[in-house]
Amino acid sequence: MDSTGGVDLLLVEDNPDDARFVERLLVEHRAESDASTGETALTIETIEHVGSLDGGLERIDTEPPDVVLLDLMLPDSGGLESVDAVVGHAPSVPVVVLTGRDDADVGARAIRRGAQDYLVKGTITAELLLRTLRYAIERARTQRELRDRNHRLALLNRLLRTGIRDDMSMIVGWGDQLHERVDDREAAVVDELLSAAEHALELTDTAADLVDVLSSDADLARGPVDLSSILDAEIAHLREDADVDVSIERYGPEERVLVSGSPMLGSVCRQLLTNATAHTERETVRITVEVETADDRVSLSITDDGVGVPDAQKRSLANSSRTTDDPIVGAGLFLVSTIVEELDGEFEIEDNYPRGTVVTVTLPTASAGRRT
Repeated sequence: MDSTGGVDLLLVEDNPDDARFVERLLVEHRAESDASTGETALTIETIEHVGSLDGGLERIDTEPPDVVLLDLMLPDSGGLESVDAVVGHAPSVPVVVLTGRDDADVGARAIRRGAQDYLVKGTITAELLLRTLRYAIERARTQRELRDRNHRLALLNRLLRTGIRDDMSMIVGWGDQLHERVDDREAAVVDELLSAAEHALELTDTAADLVDVLSSDADLARGPVDLSSILDAEIAHLREDADVDVSIERYGPEERVLVSGSPMLGSVCRQLLTNATAHTERETVRITVEVETADDRVSLSITDDGVGVPDAQKRSLANSSRTTDDPIVGAGLFLVSTIVEELDGEFEIEDNYPRGTVVTVTLPTASAGRRT
């Protein structure tokens, strides 16, 4: 339902006086609004009152309300167990708790158990009640939309990581076998086919990583991560898998460099190294990789001598409001910037002179990450 339209309220309250008080507040406020020709932010269309938890659950089964106003002390249930029962029974229905004690801790614990908000008896006004109910309905709607989105992203991730990737891997495998059975003229066509299929595999992996980040309900799981080990592993993979000759110079500490990061840093290093080799017309790509530590920050710089990054793309990546719909920003760099921001880091792209690009990722050290 629309929170500005008619709302069906279920009041679960065993005290008749408290129930009548709530109903009177809502009826009188509606009458005052009608008389002044004003419009309330929330209109209570129906109020159904039951005096027990079992009665409330039965009503929810029969016809789910738009919001539940739930007393914490009921004849057949007491305290936060009532919240558990209603939320477990109908997780999509928003619950606002009524408590007789002016105890913020009780309300906070009710919210942690799934309630949207709480009200203290004896302090309730019509305006406060309506505002609390409206916010509860809006928050519940936002949470449902987020759960639905994440469910769809999870399905997309499974499709990318299994169905599409498996099919593309099969194309590459059959293409390799086909390459050995054709003449030189047809071999060139097979080479183009294999190149396109391998690129599609890379894009699939990038898209799946991006889905992982975008579908997270919270920040990326952080902890001490050895940036040096991750970086060296990705450099070794690049040297083995790159389609062009690569010359890599690596500078920085030889010992472990612990940053506040996540396993997704492997995707960051992979994307930056791959980009350095993909955009060039040179026979040998020259890449410089440097790790520097200073105070509570660690910087990783990757410099190449390729064609560079257009200014429009640099501006788009620097824009905090960028989205995946931006046609200027590639999926790989969007993934990098998103992960780095989630890890409270910084991402910068500059021109390398006389040609090429310098990309710098700066992250908090592991000790600095623990302090924040």
